[in-house]
This record gives sequence, structure tokens and C-alpha cells, in this order.
Amino acid sequence: MSNIVTPEAIPIQQIISSNYSLSPNNYKLVSVKNSKVLPLRNYLDEKMPYSQGIEPGSIAYVNHSSVGFLRNSCITRYNMNYSPSKIIFLNPRYDFSTMIEPMDVLLCKDANIGESCLFINYENSVYTHSSGVLRLNFKSDAFKFYCLAFLKDDYFLQQLDSMTPRGSTMRHAGEKFLDCLIPLPLQESDWLFAAFDQLTKNIAYSEYWCHRKTVQTNELIDKELMIHNVEYEYPTIDQIVAAKRLDAALYSPEVHALFLNIQQYPWGHSSLQEVGFELKRGPNLAKRDLGRSIQSSKYKKNFNVLIYPSDISDAGYVLRSSYIGARNPIWFLGISDILFAAEGTVGKTFIICDQNMRFTTNFHGTIISPIEAKTPIERSIFLGQFLSYLRVKGIFSRLAVGGQGGSFAIGYWDTIRIPNFPDDVVSQIASLYHSPVRLNPLEFDINGLAAAGIFELNEFRIVCRSVIDVLCSDIKSCALKSQMHYQEYADSL
Repeated sequence: MSNIVTPEAIPIQQIISSNYSLSPNNYKLVSVKNSKVLPLRNYLDEKMPYSQGIEPGSIAYVNHSSVGFLRNSCITRYNMNYSPSKIIFLNPRYDFSTMIEPMDVLLCKDANIGESCLFINYENSVYTHSSGVLRLNFKSDAFKFYCLAFLKDDYFLQQLDSMTPRGSTMRHAGEKFLDCLIPLPLQESDWLFAAFDQLTKNIAYSEYWCHRKTVQTNELIDKELMIHNVEYEYPTIDQIVAAKRLDAALYSPEVHALFLNIQQYPWGHSSLQEVGFELKRGPNLAKRDLGRSIQSSKYKKNFNVLIYPSDISDAGYVLRSSYIGARNPIWFLGISDILFAAEGTVGKTFIICDQNMRFTTNFHGTIISPIEAKTPIERSIFLGQFLSYLRVKGIFSRLAVGGQGGSFAIGYWDTIRIPNFPDDVVSQIASLYHSPVRLNPLEFDINGLAAAGIFELNEFRIVCRSVIDVLCSDIKSCALKSQMHYQEYADSL
């Protein structure tokens, strides 16, 4: 495990080489047990270790085009791939020379310094990147995925953080990332680089297919539901009095068009209770309800998985989870339950499709449960994905009340009507979310990933991430084991 060491003395030469900086933060040392470490620059091309992006200026921004622009905000800590929803577009008439290609490793040197990702092309468009994002040029592809795994590791991030001055509005790492150390196994392990290759690509493509299937789901719902061209009408006084709300977004053209299409849907529409579901708020994690409790980012014996609604990604997979141990009993979400983000990131959903994933949440989540146990899982999936569709369409951002993302309390659910989609459409939507496929974390199977549902890709992604964490930890602590050991560990998860 990595740890930060504070030196007792600092040579004057080191202060001079650090541009006379007297900030103690700049002289922290991050060490691991493994002494076989090399600077990141040793894994990169000597002549051109990286390629820097451009700053075209807002004059080049357009609503949509064939040229995507990837910025720092597209790369986040908990994703192996970038976030396609954060991409903006540039006018293709401008000349862009610094393009990025599939399987490029990108690293942020400004703002969210140290964050990295594996680039995968979503729309077969061309992409360029901002000046705060670097494309790393590795000596060989064998180093690429191995280094990417360690770029996502705390050891690398702590090193870069200790090297980068604090106090500015936006932090700039410059070329200090080149001096961050990447450990190597003490013994020769030919299988190791291939294992990191498979694991990192499995995680990145799991995220890729979750985004693709989310888009396909929204297109299916849009095609089935939004069949009427609606002419906008201003609300009447009677409508405002009945709604008892004056916030203008509730009466926006987007909400009006959706509600009218639901009202005119040929197969009718129903309330949440009429389709067989009920609501309850997530548990309160306060001491008065759970008794004394402890939360931890690492698993501990007898602790339970805790997933906050904000930890659900735009594509429906879980970005991260923590653990909670409490004196009093904790209840868990069960199969067919839907976790709905009721505050902040209103509208994000996660549907539980098997008994293996037992977790709890907090009061900011609303739990949507079938009233009857015999309710088909397909109906839960459809409801969850329809609610997610409303978030993507911006409906929940208009219906929610309050600031900082808003709140959609249980009392507002009477405004939501559910269209009675036919069984064949419900089945298509359900198959995109829940489709079991056998996948091996140490083997990259692009066809298997494409066939799996979002729920299965989420579980597979968690397993792959766990195996990478164990491998990195064992390399740092000089405790690397055989390939079979990690295969058996993956099979046990």
C-alpha cells in the first residue's frame, strides 16, 4: 500500500530545484515497499512522450458536428472511459491537427490533474482534445494498459498531488507527471502485461456498451411515445391553480409535449400505483435510526455495501460504492427494486435484477418496489428505464423543486404518468438492461460485452476493477502471485 512520508530535513539543492518553493506540501514523499520503480517518462517515447491538445476558442463551438472536442471535464476518477455526455462539438471548417485515435491514453495536466482514461470512439467521428488534456505516446502497447491501471491508482495520484503547488484557482501539473513513479514486478511475469490489457479494456468497453445501450433504450422509448407533433399552448389559470406551482419550467414546451403525447398514447397510461409499484424513502443513516455506525471506503468484515444515488452514472452503472457497519439492523434493496435519485441528480436509476447484489442507500434515494412479488422483472426494468429517459429528456430537471439539482419528493409523483407500452417493446427495453452473458475478466470478448445487458456489464466492471486493485496492490507490496491465483480470485467474486 502507498503511504505519504514527511522527510525530517530537505536539502537546499532540492529547494532550489523546486523554484525556491517553501510549501511543505511540495516535499511529501510517496513510497511503496517495491523498490523496482521507474518514472513514467521511461515508459513513453523519448522523442515525443506526449501530444498536447488545442484551445480553439468558443467561436468554434457548434451544437453538433463531426468533430468532437474532449475537455478535462470529460475525464473522471471513477471511469476508465471518458464521459460522452460531456463532449462538445467544433466547427469542422477549422483546421485541427492534434486528433486522438481509439485506444489512446489521455491524461489531465490541469484542473482535475492526474485523471486519465482510455479513449474509445462512440460515433465514428473525429475527435480533438483541449490543451489541458495530453495524449501519452508509449514505447509499446504492452506498457500502455499496464501504466493506465497505475495512472488510476492512488499511488500515482498521491505522487502527482504532492508535486503540484496548491492555492491557485486552477492547479497546473506541467510536466511533473513524467517524474511520477510506476512500479514493476520484481520477477519476470510475461502474463502480467496481457492481464492488464484485458482488464482495462474490459472495464472501458463495459462502460462504452452501457452508454450505447442507454442511447438505444432512449431511442426506443422516443420512437414509441413521441409520435404527435404538439403545438405549445400557454397554461391557463385553472391549470396553474390545480398544479399549485408557479415555477415556469413545469409549463415549458418540453414538459407540455411529453405530457400530451402520454395522454394521447394509443395504449393508454397509468399512475405508478396502477402499474403495480409503490414508493418509500431510503433509510436515514443518522444515529437515531441505525445506532452507532461507521462508514469506510474499504471493505471490513460484517460491513454492508452502501451506494449513494449520486454514485450512479449517466449510463446506469455504479461508479463507486462504500461500506457501512451499524449497531442496528440494516435493510437492503431486493430483486426488482428500483433505486431512484430523488435529490441532486434527480432521475438517475438502478434496477436490481438478481439476488446477489445486496446493498443499502440513504435518505436521498427513493425506493420503487413492486406491490406484488409476482410482478415480472421486465416491468421493473421498463419503469426504471422510462424514469431514466425522463431525466435524459430534461423532464425531471423541470419538475424538481429547489436548488443544487432540485428535489423530487414522493408528494410530486402524481404528476408522472406511465405509458402502457406493449409487451414486445417492454421486452426489447428489458433485454438491453438485463441479458446474462458469461464473461471472464482476464479475457477480452468484445462480442460478449456487446451481448450483455447494462446490469451484467455493471457487475462485470466491478469484478474487473477489483482484480486490477488486487494486482496493483500486490505489485506495490512485492507480493505478486501466479496467474492462476488471480483467475481463481476473479471466479470467486
